[in-house]
Amino acid sequence: MEHLKTVLKKQYIFIILLIFWAISMLISPFFRTVSTFSEIFIVAVPIVLIGFAQNIVVIGQGFDLSVGSVASLSACLASVLLQHNQFLAIIIILTVGVVIGLINGIGVAKFKINPFIMTLGMMFIIDGVSSIIRPSPGGIIPDSLKNILLYRIGDFALTPFLIIIVTGLFGTYLLKKRALGRQIYAVGGDPKSAKMSGINVDKIKIIIFVLSSVFSAIAGIFIACRISSGNASAGASYLFDSFIVVFMGGTLVSGGVGEFSGTIAAALIIASLVNIIQFINISSWYHYIIKGVILVMVSGIQIYFLNKRRKLNE
Repeated sequence: MEHLKTVLKKQYIFIILLIFWAISMLISPFFRTVSTFSEIFIVAVPIVLIGFAQNIVVIGQGFDLSVGSVASLSACLASVLLQHNQFLAIIIILTVGVVIGLINGIGVAKFKINPFIMTLGMMFIIDGVSSIIRPSPGGIIPDSLKNILLYRIGDFALTPFLIIIVTGLFGTYLLKKRALGRQIYAVGGDPKSAKMSGINVDKIKIIIFVLSSVFSAIAGIFIACRISSGNASAGASYLFDSFIVVFMGGTLVSGGVGEFSGTIAAALIIASLVNIIQFINISSWYHYIIKGVILVMVSGIQIYFLNKRRKLNE
Protein backbone atom coordinates (compact mmCIF):
# COMPACT_ATOMS: atom_id res chain seq x y z
CA MET A 1 0.00 0.00 0.00
CA GLU A 2 2.80 2.42 0.90
CA HIS A 3 4.56 1.57 -2.36
CA LEU A 4 1.35 2.33 -4.29
CA LYS A 5 1.01 5.68 -2.50
CA THR A 6 4.61 6.53 -3.39
CA VAL A 7 4.04 5.66 -7.06
CA LEU A 8 0.83 7.70 -7.20
CA LYS A 9 2.55 10.64 -5.52
CA LYS A 10 5.46 10.64 -7.97
CA GLN A 11 3.55 9.76 -11.15
CA TYR A 12 0.27 11.61 -10.53
CA ILE A 13 0.71 13.93 -13.51
CA PHE A 14 1.09 10.99 -15.93
CA ILE A 15 -2.04 9.39 -14.48
CA ILE A 16 -3.90 12.68 -14.99
CA LEU A 17 -2.59 12.81 -18.59
CA LEU A 18 -3.84 9.28 -19.35
CA ILE A 19 -7.23 9.98 -17.75
CA PHE A 20 -7.51 13.24 -19.70
CA TRP A 21 -6.73 11.45 -22.97
CA ALA A 22 -9.20 8.64 -22.18
CA ILE A 23 -12.01 11.13 -21.44
CA SER A 24 -11.14 13.13 -24.57
CA MET A 25 -11.39 9.97 -26.70
CA LEU A 26 -14.83 9.29 -25.27
CA ILE A 27 -15.96 12.87 -25.92
CA SER A 28 -14.73 13.11 -29.51
CA PRO A 29 -13.90 10.39 -32.09
CA PHE A 30 -11.47 12.85 -33.71
CA PHE A 31 -9.25 12.47 -30.67
CA ARG A 32 -8.66 8.81 -31.51
CA THR A 33 -6.67 9.48 -34.67
CA VAL A 34 -2.91 9.52 -35.24
CA SER A 35 -3.13 12.93 -36.89
CA THR A 36 -4.67 14.41 -33.73
CA PHE A 37 -1.84 13.15 -31.54
CA SER A 38 0.63 14.41 -34.13
CA GLU A 39 -0.90 17.87 -33.83
CA ILE A 40 -0.64 17.60 -30.04
CA PHE A 41 3.09 16.80 -30.32
CA ILE A 42 3.62 19.76 -32.69
CA VAL A 43 1.81 22.14 -30.33
CA ALA A 44 3.67 20.65 -27.34
CA VAL A 45 7.23 21.08 -28.67
CA PRO A 46 7.62 24.82 -27.85
CA ILE A 47 5.81 24.31 -24.52
CA VAL A 48 8.24 21.51 -23.61
CA LEU A 49 11.32 23.50 -24.65
CA ILE A 50 10.26 26.70 -22.89
CA GLY A 51 8.93 24.60 -20.01
CA PHE A 52 12.43 23.17 -19.53
CA ALA A 53 13.84 26.69 -19.63
CA GLN A 54 11.46 27.88 -16.92
CA ASN A 55 11.80 24.66 -14.93
CA ILE A 56 15.53 24.97 -14.27
CA VAL A 57 15.16 28.65 -13.34
CA VAL A 58 12.38 27.89 -10.84
CA ILE A 59 14.33 24.96 -9.38
CA GLY A 60 17.25 27.38 -8.99
CA GLN A 61 14.93 29.70 -7.04
CA GLY A 62 13.90 32.33 -9.56
CA PHE A 63 11.66 33.22 -12.50
CA ASP A 64 12.45 34.03 -16.13
CA LEU A 65 9.79 36.31 -17.59
CA SER A 66 11.78 36.73 -20.81
CA VAL A 67 11.37 33.16 -22.14
CA GLY A 68 8.43 33.97 -24.41
CA SER A 69 10.08 37.13 -25.69
CA VAL A 70 13.31 35.27 -26.48
CA ALA A 71 11.25 32.78 -28.50
CA SER A 72 9.56 35.67 -30.36
CA LEU A 73 12.92 37.32 -31.12
CA SER A 74 14.30 33.98 -32.30
CA ALA A 75 11.33 33.54 -34.66
CA CYS A 76 11.81 37.07 -36.03
CA LEU A 77 15.54 36.53 -36.58
CA ALA A 78 14.81 33.17 -38.20
CA SER A 79 12.44 34.81 -40.70
CA VAL A 80 15.23 37.21 -41.75
CA LEU A 81 18.37 35.07 -41.56
CA LEU A 82 17.34 31.55 -42.55
CA GLN A 83 16.79 32.46 -46.21
CA HIS A 84 20.52 33.23 -46.57
CA ASN A 85 22.54 30.56 -44.74
CA GLN A 86 20.63 28.18 -42.49
CA PHE A 87 23.57 26.87 -40.46
CA LEU A 88 25.00 30.34 -39.81
CA ALA A 89 21.51 31.68 -39.04
CA ILE A 90 20.92 29.04 -36.36
CA ILE A 91 24.34 29.74 -34.82
CA ILE A 92 23.57 33.48 -34.70
CA ILE A 93 20.13 32.88 -33.13
CA LEU A 94 21.57 30.58 -30.46
CA THR A 95 24.40 33.05 -29.80
CA VAL A 96 21.83 35.80 -29.25
CA GLY A 97 20.14 33.44 -26.77
CA VAL A 98 23.43 32.94 -24.95
CA VAL A 99 24.04 36.70 -24.74
CA ILE A 100 20.55 37.37 -23.36
CA GLY A 101 21.02 34.59 -20.81
CA LEU A 102 24.39 35.99 -19.77
CA ILE A 103 22.93 39.46 -19.27
CA ASN A 104 20.05 38.06 -17.20
CA GLY A 105 22.37 35.81 -15.20
CA ILE A 106 24.97 38.48 -14.50
CA GLY A 107 22.26 40.95 -13.52
CA VAL A 108 20.78 38.48 -11.04
CA ALA A 109 24.02 36.91 -9.75
CA LYS A 110 26.51 39.77 -9.74
CA PHE A 111 24.33 42.86 -9.38
CA LYS A 112 21.77 41.14 -7.13
CA ILE A 113 18.81 42.33 -9.19
CA ASN A 114 15.64 40.43 -8.37
CA PRO A 115 15.05 37.80 -11.12
CA PHE A 116 11.48 39.03 -11.59
CA ILE A 117 12.63 42.63 -12.20
CA MET A 118 15.67 41.66 -14.27
CA THR A 119 13.81 39.38 -16.66
CA LEU A 120 10.77 41.67 -16.82
CA GLY A 121 13.01 44.50 -18.00
CA MET A 122 14.69 42.16 -20.47
CA MET A 123 11.27 41.06 -21.72
CA PHE A 124 10.33 44.63 -22.63
CA ILE A 125 13.70 45.27 -24.30
CA ILE A 126 13.45 42.11 -26.40
CA ASP A 127 9.83 42.83 -27.35
CA GLY A 128 10.93 46.22 -28.64
CA VAL A 129 13.78 44.74 -30.68
CA SER A 130 11.46 42.06 -32.11
CA SER A 131 8.93 44.71 -33.16
CA ILE A 132 11.69 46.68 -34.91
CA ILE A 133 12.78 43.56 -36.83
CA ARG A 134 9.22 42.48 -37.62
CA PRO A 135 6.68 45.33 -37.28
CA SER A 136 4.19 42.91 -38.84
CA PRO A 137 4.28 39.14 -39.37
CA GLY A 138 6.27 38.04 -42.39
CA GLY A 139 9.57 36.81 -43.72
CA ILE A 140 10.63 33.55 -45.29
CA ILE A 141 11.21 30.20 -43.57
CA PRO A 142 12.88 27.74 -46.00
CA ASP A 143 10.84 24.64 -46.80
CA SER A 144 13.94 22.49 -46.31
CA LEU A 145 14.09 23.37 -42.57
CA LYS A 146 10.33 23.12 -42.14
CA ASN A 147 10.39 19.68 -43.74
CA ILE A 148 13.01 18.55 -41.21
CA LEU A 149 11.46 20.00 -38.04
CA LEU A 150 7.89 19.05 -39.01
CA TYR A 151 8.77 15.74 -40.68
CA ARG A 152 5.97 13.17 -40.76
CA ILE A 153 5.75 9.48 -41.56
CA GLY A 154 2.23 9.22 -42.85
CA ASP A 155 0.10 11.12 -40.34
CA PHE A 156 2.63 10.73 -37.52
CA ALA A 157 4.75 13.81 -36.71
CA LEU A 158 8.05 12.02 -36.16
CA THR A 159 10.46 14.93 -35.61
CA PRO A 160 8.25 16.79 -33.08
CA PHE A 161 7.81 13.53 -31.16
CA LEU A 162 11.58 12.94 -31.16
CA ILE A 163 12.28 16.53 -30.04
CA ILE A 164 10.02 16.00 -27.01
CA ILE A 165 11.71 12.67 -26.18
CA VAL A 166 15.26 14.02 -26.61
CA THR A 167 14.48 17.16 -24.58
CA GLY A 168 12.97 14.99 -21.85
CA LEU A 169 16.01 12.70 -21.73
CA PHE A 170 18.43 15.63 -21.75
CA GLY A 171 16.55 17.52 -19.03
CA THR A 172 16.26 14.45 -16.80
CA TYR A 173 19.92 13.51 -17.35
CA LEU A 174 21.12 17.05 -16.62
CA LEU A 175 19.10 17.46 -13.44
CA LYS A 176 19.41 13.94 -12.02
CA LYS A 177 22.69 12.52 -13.30
CA ARG A 178 25.07 15.44 -13.66
CA ALA A 179 26.90 17.44 -10.98
CA LEU A 180 25.45 20.63 -12.50
CA GLY A 181 21.95 19.36 -11.82
CA ARG A 182 22.74 18.60 -8.19
CA GLN A 183 24.26 22.06 -7.85
CA ILE A 184 21.13 23.67 -9.30
CA TYR A 185 19.01 21.85 -6.71
CA ALA A 186 21.41 22.89 -3.96
CA VAL A 187 21.36 26.55 -4.99
CA GLY A 188 17.57 26.51 -5.27
CA GLY A 189 17.16 24.78 -1.91
CA ASP A 190 19.46 27.01 0.13
CA PRO A 191 21.95 29.36 -1.61
CA LYS A 192 23.85 30.09 1.61
CA SER A 193 24.39 26.41 2.41
CA ALA A 194 25.34 25.74 -1.21
CA LYS A 195 27.98 28.50 -1.06
CA MET A 196 29.36 27.15 2.22
CA SER A 197 29.69 23.70 0.65
CA GLY A 198 31.94 25.10 -2.08
CA ILE A 199 29.45 25.67 -4.89
CA ASN A 200 30.00 28.79 -6.99
CA VAL A 201 26.43 30.07 -6.62
CA ASP A 202 26.87 33.03 -8.99
CA LYS A 203 28.24 30.77 -11.73
CA ILE A 204 25.34 28.32 -11.37
CA LYS A 205 22.80 31.13 -11.57
CA ILE A 206 24.40 32.47 -14.75
CA ILE A 207 24.43 28.98 -16.32
CA ILE A 208 20.75 28.56 -15.41
CA PHE A 209 19.73 31.73 -17.23
CA VAL A 210 21.93 30.93 -20.25
CA LEU A 211 20.30 27.49 -20.58
CA SER A 212 16.89 29.10 -20.21
CA SER A 213 17.49 31.58 -23.04
CA VAL A 214 19.11 29.03 -25.35
CA PHE A 215 16.21 26.59 -25.06
CA SER A 216 13.75 29.45 -25.56
CA ALA A 217 15.66 30.42 -28.71
CA ILE A 218 15.41 26.84 -30.01
CA ALA A 219 11.67 26.96 -29.33
CA GLY A 220 11.48 30.17 -31.36
CA ILE A 221 13.06 28.50 -34.39
CA PHE A 222 10.49 25.70 -34.18
CA ILE A 223 7.64 28.21 -33.81
CA ALA A 224 8.85 30.07 -36.92
CA CYS A 225 8.80 26.81 -38.88
CA ARG A 226 5.35 25.95 -37.58
CA ILE A 227 3.78 29.32 -38.51
CA SER A 228 6.02 29.77 -41.60
CA SER A 229 6.92 33.34 -40.67
CA GLY A 230 8.40 35.66 -38.08
CA ASN A 231 6.12 37.37 -35.59
CA ALA A 232 7.06 39.74 -32.75
CA SER A 233 4.38 38.18 -30.53
CA ALA A 234 4.81 34.55 -31.61
CA GLY A 235 6.15 33.42 -28.24
CA ALA A 236 4.08 35.65 -25.96
CA SER A 237 1.58 32.99 -24.83
CA TYR A 238 4.34 30.53 -23.94
CA LEU A 239 5.39 32.51 -20.85
CA PHE A 240 2.01 31.73 -19.30
CA ASP A 241 2.21 28.12 -20.45
CA SER A 242 5.70 27.72 -18.99
CA PHE A 243 4.52 28.55 -15.48
CA ILE A 244 1.49 26.28 -15.77
CA VAL A 245 3.44 23.20 -16.90
CA VAL A 246 6.27 23.77 -14.42
CA PHE A 247 3.97 24.00 -11.41
CA MET A 248 1.61 21.28 -12.68
CA GLY A 249 4.63 19.03 -13.17
CA GLY A 250 5.53 19.22 -9.48
CA THR A 251 8.27 21.87 -9.38
CA LEU A 252 7.83 23.98 -6.25
CA VAL A 253 7.63 27.75 -6.49
CA SER A 254 10.02 27.95 -3.51
CA GLY A 255 12.86 26.35 -5.54
CA GLY A 256 15.08 23.33 -4.96
CA VAL A 257 12.41 20.73 -5.76
CA GLY A 258 11.15 19.48 -9.12
CA GLU A 259 11.56 17.06 -12.00
CA PHE A 260 11.43 17.67 -15.73
CA SER A 261 9.45 14.51 -16.58
CA GLY A 262 6.39 15.97 -14.86
CA THR A 263 6.77 19.17 -16.89
CA ILE A 264 6.59 17.16 -20.14
CA ALA A 265 3.39 15.39 -19.06
CA ALA A 266 1.87 18.74 -18.10
CA ALA A 267 2.90 20.20 -21.48
CA LEU A 268 1.08 17.35 -23.27
CA ILE A 269 -2.03 18.05 -21.18
CA ILE A 270 -1.99 21.75 -22.12
CA ALA A 271 -1.36 20.92 -25.80
CA SER A 272 -4.23 18.38 -25.72
CA LEU A 273 -6.52 20.93 -24.10
CA VAL A 274 -6.30 23.17 -27.18
CA ASN A 275 -7.39 20.28 -29.43
CA ILE A 276 -10.28 19.03 -27.31
CA ILE A 277 -11.70 22.56 -27.03
CA GLN A 278 -11.70 22.79 -30.83
CA PHE A 279 -13.31 19.36 -31.21
CA ILE A 280 -16.26 20.15 -28.92
CA ASN A 281 -16.81 23.53 -30.62
CA ILE A 282 -16.06 25.74 -27.61
CA SER A 283 -14.60 29.18 -28.23
CA SER A 284 -10.80 29.09 -28.15
CA TRP A 285 -10.85 31.97 -25.66
CA TYR A 286 -12.04 29.55 -22.98
CA HIS A 287 -8.67 27.81 -22.87
CA TYR A 288 -7.18 30.98 -21.36
CA ILE A 289 -9.78 30.83 -18.59
CA ILE A 290 -9.07 27.15 -18.00
CA LYS A 291 -5.30 27.73 -17.94
CA GLY A 292 -5.73 30.60 -15.49
CA VAL A 293 -7.83 28.45 -13.18
CA ILE A 294 -5.27 25.62 -13.37
CA LEU A 295 -2.37 27.98 -12.58
CA VAL A 296 -4.13 29.53 -9.58
CA MET A 297 -5.26 26.14 -8.24
CA VAL A 298 -1.84 24.50 -8.59
CA SER A 299 -0.03 27.48 -7.08
CA GLY A 300 -2.53 27.63 -4.22
CA ILE A 301 -2.12 23.93 -3.47
CA GLN A 302 1.68 24.29 -3.49
CA ILE A 303 1.60 27.23 -1.09
CA TYR A 304 -0.80 25.37 1.21
CA PHE A 305 1.50 22.35 1.49
CA LEU A 306 4.60 24.52 1.83
CA ASN A 307 3.03 26.39 4.76
CA LYS A 308 1.92 23.10 6.28
CA ARG A 309 5.48 21.74 5.99
CA ARG A 310 6.93 24.87 7.60
CA LYS A 311 4.56 24.56 10.57
CA LEU A 312 5.56 20.92 11.06
CA ASN A 313 9.24 21.89 11.02
CA GLU A 314 8.78 24.66 13.59
